[in-house]
Amino acid sequence: MAIKIRLKEVRKKRGLSQTKLAQKLDMTPQNFQKIENARSKSIPYDTLDKLCEILDCQVEDILVYSSQN
Repeated sequence: MAIKIRLKEVRKKRGLSQTKLAQKLDMTPQNFQKIENARSKSIPYDTLDKLCEILDCQVEDILVYSSQN
């Protein structure tokens, strides 16, 4: 069981680059890449909240539970 991050798909649908979204989140592009590529151990709630606000989506659009590894 795992949680999959679909941030890249949602970001691309909204026409935003990693750099532009990182700027809007007030973080470095490198830190944003870690989140998007599932290399971050956690995503703070306030970051999730900002992502949803900027991307006009719900948390479940970004994080998806998968019963397959």
